[in-house]
Amino acid sequence: MPRLPTLSLSILVPVSIFILYLGLVCGEYVYEHAEINEQLASRQSEQIQKDLFRMRHVVESSMLTQDYERLEQEVALVSTDQNMMVYVILDAESKIRFANHIIWRESNATNVLEGYSASLHRSVITSNKLYLKVNFDRLSIQVYYPLNSNSNSNYSYSNSVELIYLEYDIANTLAEAVDSLLKRFMEVWGIGALLLSLFCVMLHYLLIRPITQLSLAAKNIDSPDFNTDIICSSTELINLRDYLNQVNGRLCRSKKRLNDAEQRWLFAVEGARNGIWDWCIATGDVFVSDRWKDILGYKPYELDNDYSVWESRLHRDDKAQVLNTLQNYINNQHEYYESVHRLRHKDGRYIWILDRGKIVEWDESGQPLRIIGTITDVSGDVKNQHITNEKQNNNGLTDLINREVLADELYDLQVFSRKTGQFSALLMINLDNLKLINDALGRQLGDRLLMQIAARLSGTFSSAGLVARLGADEFVILAKNFGHDIDQANKRALALASEVRQLIGRSFTISDQHLSISARIGLVIFDGIESLEPQILLARVDSALEQAKDSRSNGCATYQAELDKDQIQPFKLQNELKLAIDNRQMSLMYQPVVDQAGQLNSVEVLMRWYHPQHGYISPRKFIAAAELSDCIFELELWALDQVCDLIKQLQQQNEIVPLMSLNVSSRHFHQEHYANVIINRINKAQISPKLFQFELAEDVFVVNAKVARSKIAELQRYGVNIAMDNFGGGSCAVHLLQGVGFSQVKLAAVYLEDIEFNPEIFNIATAVVEFATNLNFPVVAKQVENKQQLNLLTHAKCTWFQGYIISRPLNQDDIIQLIKTQLSLSVVR
Repeated sequence: MPRLPTLSLSILVPVSIFILYLGLVCGEYVYEHAEINEQLASRQSEQIQKDLFRMRHVVESSMLTQDYERLEQEVALVSTDQNMMVYVILDAESKIRFANHIIWRESNATNVLEGYSASLHRSVITSNKLYLKVNFDRLSIQVYYPLNSNSNSNYSYSNSVELIYLEYDIANTLAEAVDSLLKRFMEVWGIGALLLSLFCVMLHYLLIRPITQLSLAAKNIDSPDFNTDIICSSTELINLRDYLNQVNGRLCRSKKRLNDAEQRWLFAVEGARNGIWDWCIATGDVFVSDRWKDILGYKPYELDNDYSVWESRLHRDDKAQVLNTLQNYINNQHEYYESVHRLRHKDGRYIWILDRGKIVEWDESGQPLRIIGTITDVSGDVKNQHITNEKQNNNGLTDLINREVLADELYDLQVFSRKTGQFSALLMINLDNLKLINDALGRQLGDRLLMQIAARLSGTFSSAGLVARLGADEFVILAKNFGHDIDQANKRALALASEVRQLIGRSFTISDQHLSISARIGLVIFDGIESLEPQILLARVDSALEQAKDSRSNGCATYQAELDKDQIQPFKLQNELKLAIDNRQMSLMYQPVVDQAGQLNSVEVLMRWYHPQHGYISPRKFIAAAELSDCIFELELWALDQVCDLIKQLQQQNEIVPLMSLNVSSRHFHQEHYANVIINRINKAQISPKLFQFELAEDVFVVNAKVARSKIAELQRYGVNIAMDNFGGGSCAVHLLQGVGFSQVKLAAVYLEDIEFNPEIFNIATAVVEFATNLNFPVVAKQVENKQQLNLLTHAKCTWFQGYIISRPLNQDDIIQLIKTQLSLSVVR
C-alpha cells in the first residue's frame, strides 16, 4: 500500500476544528430541518382534522335535510385554499358525489385520483377510524375520513355518501420554513467562522507552534543539534520541555553504557568456546559469528551467510539424524533442539560439536520464523572418552579414560586447593538403567546415548573442571573454586550435582527413539590440606554414590566418614557375587501372600546372601550390584532351579502347591531368548508353568514397551503368570500397560508410609487400588507392618496382603510346614 502523506500539527489541528465545527453546524441544520418539517406537518394535520370534524356535521345535516346545495357550497369554500389538492366526498362504490373540481363528479375515484386507494377506503370504513398520512416524498397530507359513524342511526346515509378523501399540499409551507431556517443558520455560520478563525490563530501561537518546536527537538534528541530553547505559555508544555532535556541526558548516558556493553558482549562472544548462528527459516539466510567460522578453521570473510554453509558440512552418517531432529523441533515435536554431531573442518577432518538452538520468532499463525543457537567444539572433551576416528562410523566407544590420568588430575586438584585455600569437589555420576537400554535397544544406540551425555556434560560443565567418562555407566567431574567455607562448599557442590541431574534428565532423541535416563551422584569435598591418595578419594565418592541410590537422598549424597563403616563397595560385590553361588552363600526365603481370611494364596521368593566377612548383605545392595554385571542372569536362573526343586518335593508329598512368585530384573527379561530359556527350564523340570508367577518392575516398559508386551504374551501363552511389582510408583506411564493382563499387582510401598497418620495418603492409596481393580488387576498390599495399616488397606479393598504382620520370610522347611498344614494366618484385628 502507498504510504499516506502526513500533515503538520499547525495545519491538521485548525482543519480538524473547522471540520468538526462544520459538522456540528450541518448536523444541527439537518436536525432542525427535520424537526420543523415534523412540526409544520403536525400542526397542519391538526387543523385538517378540526375542519373535517366540522365538515362531518355539515354533511350529516345537509344529507338529513337533503340540502345538497349547502354541501356543494361548503366543498367550494374548501376549494378556495390553494394548497388543497384533492377534496372529495365518496359513496360506498367509490363514486365521487362532491368534489373541489366539478369535472371529477360522478366519476369513480379509482380512475381519476392518483393517490386514492379503494382498499384503504374499505379498511377505514370497516374500522371507522380516521387514516391520516404525512407523505414527505409527495410533500402532502393524505386523509381518509369516515362519515357514517353509526349505521343504526335514524339518519343513516350509507347509500349516499360515507367518506371524505382529501390530499393537502404542504410544499409551500415547508419551503418557507426552510428558507427562514437557512437564513438564520447562515448568520450563525458567519459569526461562528469568524470566532473559529480567531480561536485557531490563538491556538497556533499558544499551543501548536510550541508543540511543533518540541516535536522537532524530540526528533533530534540524539543529535548534537538538540535544542529546547522554546518559549512555552502553559505549565504542561514547560514540563514537557524540561522532560525532553532530562531524556536527552539519560539517552546520552544510555548510549555510552550500550556502547560499553556491546564491546563487552563482543569480547565475551569472541572469547567463549561457543559459536553463534542465527537462521531465518523463511529466507534460508544464516548468520554465523566469527567464532563459529573459527571453530571450523575459516576466516571471518571466507563463508557466505547461507543455509548450505551449515548443511553441506554435516558428516554424511550424521546428516539424516541431525536434519530429522531439527525438523521435529521446528514441528513442535521436541521441547528443544540439541544434537551432537560432526562438522567438516576446513582442513577436511571432522570435529565433534554440541549444537543447540531455540526458536525466538513466530508468524501470526504460530509458525516458526527464526532460530538462534550455538555450537560448542566438544572434540577436546570427547577425546577423554577416547572415541576414535576409526570407529566413528560404527558409533562405537573404545577404551575409557585411564585411571592413572584421573589420578594425576586429582593430585593436581589437591595441590590447587592447598595453594588457594579453596575447596574442590569430585562428583561421580552413575547412570540408571543404561544396561537395560543396551540390552533392549542394542549397544550401538546405547553408545550414541553415552556420546550425547558426554557432549552435554562437557559443553556445560567443562569450564568448571575436568569432565570424563570413568566406567561403563559412570562419569566424573572434577570441579574447583567452591570457596573457603566448608558449609558453603557443600551447598555449592550439591547445587552443581542437582544441575547435572537435571541436565541428564532431559530427554534424548537418538534414531527417532525418545530416551529418558536418570542419574545418581556421589560427592567428595576436599581442601587439599589432607593429601589423599586418588584411590581413597575414589573409594569415598563410591561410598557416597552408594548412599545416593537410597530413595531418601534425592539422588545426591555427600561423603560422610561413617559411610566407611562396614561398607562393602559395589565393585567388590560384583567380584564376590560370582563366587557366592558356588560357595553356597546364597539362599532363598519365602514370604506368604494371604487373603483377608488369612488363607494362603501365593509365596514370594526372596534371595538372601550371607557373606562370611560382612555378614548378611542387603538385597537392595547386592541385587543392584548384580544388575551392573551379568551375575543377575545366573542368580535368577539359580533361584528358578531351587524353586523347581521345592515344587517337586511338595508334589512328591502330594501337597497343594501355591503360586510361586519370583522377581525378574528388567535386564534379564529384555534378553533376546529369555522366554525360551525359562520355558525350557520349567519343561525340563516337568513342572506346570501355571505354578510360577514372575514379578516385573515398572521400568520393564520404559524401553521397548512393545517388545515387553510381546514377551509377556508369550509367557502367558505357556501358562506362566505375570505380576507387576511397585504398581503406582511412577516409573511407568499408564498407557504403556494397555493390553497387558496381570495376575496381580503389588501396591508401591510408598503408599504405606504414614498411611495410618495421614488421611490424604489413605485416600490416594484407595484411589490407586480402585484404579487397578477397574483394570481387573488384583492388588497385593505388601510390607504391611501393623494392624492399623492392615485395617486401612482392607478398607481400601486390597485383594491380598503380605508383610511381617502376616508372616516374616520363612526358610524352606518352615514354608513346607506351612503349606502342609494350610493353616490360616489369623490376625487379631
